[in-house]
Parts: sequence; C-alpha cells; structure tokens
Amino acid sequence: MIEANVKFEEHSDKLLCRINGDFDAYHSAEIKKLIKEKMDGSKASKIVIDMSNVPYVDSAGLGAMVAVLKDTRNLGKELILMGLRQNVKRIFEMTRLDKVFKIVDVLEEA
Repeated sequence: MIEANVKFEEHSDKLLCRINGDFDAYHSAEIKKLIKEKMDGSKASKIVIDMSNVPYVDSAGLGAMVAVLKDTRNLGKELILMGLRQNVKRIFEMTRLDKVFKIVDVLEEA
C-alpha cells in the first residue's frame, strides 16, 4: 500500500488536513480513511482540506471527496476545500462539484 501523505493541524474550530501529492485511484482510499479517522476524533466543527499541494485529481479522488463530504455532514460538521490549483479547480467545475463543495483560497476565508 502506498502511504498517502496527509498532515493534520487543529486551528481553534477547524481541523486542517493538508494533502501532499496526487489524489488518485492509488491514494484516494487511504486519504479518505485518514481524514475520516481524524475527523471522527476531532471536536472541530469545520474540516478544511488544503489541496494546494495536490497537482492531480482523478475520478477516484473526486469520489473519495464526496464520501468525506457525506461523512462530514453526518457528523454535523462543515467541509471546506482550500487552495485548489487551477487544473484541479477546473475538474471540480467540469463535474459541477464546485456547486457542492465550499471552496476557498485561504484559511481565513474558511
């Protein structure tokens, strides 16, 4: 199993999840699992996923994001995506997921 690179930080009411590397079929299940485990144990009301170091997202990555969004809502929390690169943002726009997810540029907007 390829180890997914996700770092977590707590910022007052926010759990910041920094993803490094491609969010694709090889990594999406692991990334989803790590975020879900951390989210379940966190008191934060907002889950912020920093994707500024994600150069590539495929359909498996998008599927994992939708699953995380569902889990977040089930826990009564808010999911926010941050720092999407232009090519990644375009994928969200083409799949209309930019209408589903709250997307911000910097943590202060979250």
